[in-house]
Amino acid sequence: MKSSKKIIYSLFLLFFTGSFLFAQRGHAHKRVNQPTKKVVVHKQGPKRTVIVKRSVYRPAKVVVYHPIWHPTHTFHRRWVFFPKYNLYWDNWRQGYYFMNGPKWIFSTTPPPVIVNVNLSQEKNYELKETEDDIDEIYETNQEHQSSYEKEESKE
Repeated sequence: MKSSKKIIYSLFLLFFTGSFLFAQRGHAHKRVNQPTKKVVVHKQGPKRTVIVKRSVYRPAKVVVYHPIWHPTHTFHRRWVFFPKYNLYWDNWRQGYYFMNGPKWIFSTTPPPVIVNVNLSQEKNYELKETEDDIDEIYETNQEHQSSYEKEESKE
């Protein structure tokens, strides 16, 4: 009887001390390569402050982009806007944002509107660096359309 109590007690002790030794202290729910979000504050005038959340897709280093639709051209910013087709190319995620009915869709394959179009020959605009951290770029689509229509009418 005493030996069975000793065995049970030693198994109990081994089980609980072993679980504490091999536990992942605070690392159970973190992904290894997932970047953390940072907040950038821009002061605009004496009373107005804009807080911008950094995108989780932002690369760690400065990168030069050569998109699949124009590999010989160099881009330095995340977003490329095509006003003729009202679509965006995301250099960080390597995909397209386009309207499908009332909703904006992200796709890594070209949308049906540009399947037979050579995008390297189309007019495009690289958006500003301040817009690189905006993941939902389509929310400012009206501004992009109006500003780039003005630029095209000047030319």
